[in-house]
Amino acid sequence: MARALTRLKVTACRASAVFALVCVTVFLSLRPTSAQDLSQVLYRFENRALTLGRYGAVAVFQERLFSQAANCAGKSAGSYGAPDGIVGAKTRQAIIDLQTCLNASVRAALGAESYGAITVGLWRLMMPAQMPPPDAITRANHLTFALEGTDYDAIQFNFCQSRNPRSGKRYLEGDPWCYTNDPNAYLTWGPRGATAGAGAEIQQIVFAAERANPGLLNAVFGPHTDAMHRLALGNNQSAFDILCAIWIDPDRRADFTARFARYGALSEVQRAYRRVYDAANADGGKIARFFKIYAALKPVIGRDPTEIDLAYFIDMATHGMAPPGNVSDLSAKMVKFASRTRKVPSPGELRRQLAAWLPSQHKYNDRIARDAIFLIDDPEITLSDTHRRIWQQRSGLKASDFGLSDHRYVSDYPVAAPTGFEKIERFYTVLPEDKRACPANVRKSRRP
Repeated sequence: MARALTRLKVTACRASAVFALVCVTVFLSLRPTSAQDLSQVLYRFENRALTLGRYGAVAVFQERLFSQAANCAGKSAGSYGAPDGIVGAKTRQAIIDLQTCLNASVRAALGAESYGAITVGLWRLMMPAQMPPPDAITRANHLTFALEGTDYDAIQFNFCQSRNPRSGKRYLEGDPWCYTNDPNAYLTWGPRGATAGAGAEIQQIVFAAERANPGLLNAVFGPHTDAMHRLALGNNQSAFDILCAIWIDPDRRADFTARFARYGALSEVQRAYRRVYDAANADGGKIARFFKIYAALKPVIGRDPTEIDLAYFIDMATHGMAPPGNVSDLSAKMVKFASRTRKVPSPGELRRQLAAWLPSQHKYNDRIARDAIFLIDDPEITLSDTHRRIWQQRSGLKASDFGLSDHRYVSDYPVAAPTGFEKIERFYTVLPEDKRACPANVRKSRRP
């Protein structure tokens, strides 16, 4: 018989340096659960800090944690730094300092033995009920966010960003020639590397955000609003000309960059950003293809994809190594691999084989360093010394640092519908003055 919801009240008090009583009183509304559930790790800092973003629930968690830990330790909340979404040494210290306000049974229930880790119980202790612990999908996306290392308020113009191999200077530093190693990405933005070039992800995000929130562009971009509308509706050549005209003017570039930072910090814009990437015609569709492969594998391996599998799918989609549109051949190859012996391959062994059949279009060391993140937790996998060294040099992160496990499973991924941007007939939207503003040498860029 199902038991009713229980309500656990945890009260911890201590006297501060000025003899004032500091109390932390938190109500946890829980279904009957075990201490193991509460001690499940969500995020754990070991050797490398986890960059999870300034604009999510983790930063809110840090703000609350730092305040309570400071009361417990009799120090300033500022001693832990800003609540910046980076889970590192200062966050770990705050968690350790908080332990003095908790009795032994509470510490054990919340997983205090996980040295400085953010656990399910600790999250519930700090956060309101309407902000539940981040689920596996959120944490899997955080892993890719940590690898990309760019927040929603950061943009980068890609015009002439490379140095002339001879002079060592860039175009904006006085070199007469324009060198770029990314000629088709005129502007890059945010945690998934959205571009305004051939992929037009930035245009799609702007379109989706404005459609859901009319007037948002005008409220943020002011004098650049018309240019943003023309960018969203324009073709690829329009994107080049419009953005080049902004980039080449120092004052205009600085103002545009500052306004874009404010735009990216808005939750409405971040929702549009995630929706574009979760769409069936974007990364969401790529991730769905991985799930189709594992649906074919399920009769052999007896399970759905694991949490670490999911994180691997997301990272592969972000890095451009998705399965082809028709996955039947690859599925058949994976089923044959998984069936070759009576022993079912481990999750890591399946991921490693899948990687072998989806070779990287990026630098070899970059990809194998990322692959190691999803292999290192599997006891059936032994990395070579070279592979381990490359992984340590690039990130040193593990999927388990984000609380992801090969012993919990994810049945599907919430793929969003396309935004409708793909149905728009885009055209040339450039004003004569913008076209004149972009120098001829910028138009004739060279590779370094």
